[in-house]
Parts: sequence; C-alpha cells; structure tokens
Amino acid sequence: MSKTHKSNSLAEISTIFGMTLLLTLFGVFVYFMVTANKKSAEIKEQLSMDILFHENIDNTTVKMMEKKLKSMTGIVKSALYVSKEDAQKLMMKHVGEDAFEILDGVNPLPSSIHVNLTSDYVNPDSANNFSYLISKGNEHIISEIAYNESQFLEIGNVFKNFELIMIFIASVLLIIAILLIYNTIRLAVFSKRFMIRTMQLVGAKSNFIRRPFIYKAFYQGFISGLLAILFLVSLWYSFTYINPSIIISLSSESVELNKEVIHFVSIAAGILIVGVLVSVISTYFALNKFIWVKSEKLY
Repeated sequence: MSKTHKSNSLAEISTIFGMTLLLTLFGVFVYFMVTANKKSAEIKEQLSMDILFHENIDNTTVKMMEKKLKSMTGIVKSALYVSKEDAQKLMMKHVGEDAFEILDGVNPLPSSIHVNLTSDYVNPDSANNFSYLISKGNEHIISEIAYNESQFLEIGNVFKNFELIMIFIASVLLIIAILLIYNTIRLAVFSKRFMIRTMQLVGAKSNFIRRPFIYKAFYQGFISGLLAILFLVSLWYSFTYINPSIIISLSSESVELNKEVIHFVSIAAGILIVGVLVSVISTYFALNKFIWVKSEKLY
C-alpha cells in the first residue's frame, strides 16, 4: 500500500469518525429534547378543571356532557364524571367524617366532571376559551367551571421558557456540528488540492471534478449516520441494562412502546439526513475554494 493511499484512507476514516461522534452527540441531545417535551406534556396534563352542575340536574344529563367532552379529541385529555356521592366520599377522605355531621347528613356537594386538557391547551387563554365554549348555551345546567388560573399561567410560562432554551441550545449545537464537520471535510479536500489542479490542467470541468468527491461525501455522511445510530442503540441498551424498570414499564404499555419506537426511528432518520446533507454541502463548498483558487495559493 502506497503512502498516499494510506494517508487518504486515514483521512477518510478520521472524517467518518469525527462526523460519527458529532452526529451521536446531536442524536443524544435531540432524544433528550423529545423526552423532556414528553415529560413536560405529562406534567401539564396533570392540571385539571372541574365543571360543577346545578343541584337539580339529573345524572343522565351530566353523563351526556361527559360523553361530549370525551369526544373533543385534541382538546380534552380525559373527562371523569364525579357523582354527589363520590364527591362526598372524596371529601370525607380528606377532611374527615366530622365535617358532614355538622350538616346533619346533608350533602351540599354538586355533581361534577373532572377534566384534564391536552398539553397544548394548558395555558390561561386556551383554558378561558374552553370554559366559554362549554358554558355557552349550557348555563341552565352548569353552575361554575373551576380551575386555578395562576397555575395554568405559571406552568405555561415555565415550559415555554424551557422550550425556547432547548431550541436555542439545539440550534447552537447544530451550528457547531456543521462547522466542525465542514472543517474536517475541508482538511480532507485540502490534502487533494494538487489532484484537483491536475484534473483541471487536463481539461476536466468543474462538475466532473466535483462528482467523485460528492459521491464520497454522500457515502461518508451515510456511513457516519449509520454508525451514530448504532452508538445510540448501544447507549440505549446500556442505559436500560442499568435501569431495567424502563423496559418493564414500556412493555406493559404497548402504546407508549410504539411511541418510543416512532420517536427513535424519527431521530435515526433525522441523523441520516443531517449526516448526508452536511457532508455533501460541506464538500461542495470546500471544493469550490480549491477549484477556483489561484495556483500560487495552493502551496
């Protein structure tokens, strides 16, 4: 094996290795973002509101309202009918039976529906719009829609700021990765600048010169993406080996397992696309520098 061929092979391996590490880091961060957004959605959906009904409303009417709420997919996460008796039992559990002895056994608690909104609607404006939508035309059966507006405002602001910070960090990380990959590829192209000049001297056109480099860039980006995905799978297996409870919880809920698989496949596809695009685009611009550079600047 000649020294030149050995040097080119080492440069190619170095380029793939560097891109693989950066794509792996990018994939880990994106997965962390997806998981963080999932957890934030779960926390948001724990906030609830209660639709309270007038005293004389029968259970059939309340259950019809419950059915209507459950049909509002994308807005309502869950809706649970709470009868007067269930409300009393729940109150007695928290404050004790003595509280109802004062009332001579009378149950003043109304029938209600306990509603959890989807994460996108956990903010004051959406909660107010939802309350108006449900109350309009139903004033004769609904006495009040109760929820803690300050909690909706606070949690909405907290997670909005968190998402902005995460997007900013992801953008910075992607820019750094692109610049590092560009510099790595630029150095690899730099080592072949005299070969590019020789091809030009024998009459090769720019597109002809670029073609083998672009093909190799596509190959390097694709291989780097695949290796990064393998690294991520290895990290996932290592993490689940340390925390086997994660696999148990996912296995018991097929919906959650399917979502996790979809998230990982999306991230893997994104890594492959980013790896190929960044590699090809970086190679294209790096080549332009040496295709149009003057001969005296090659040294």
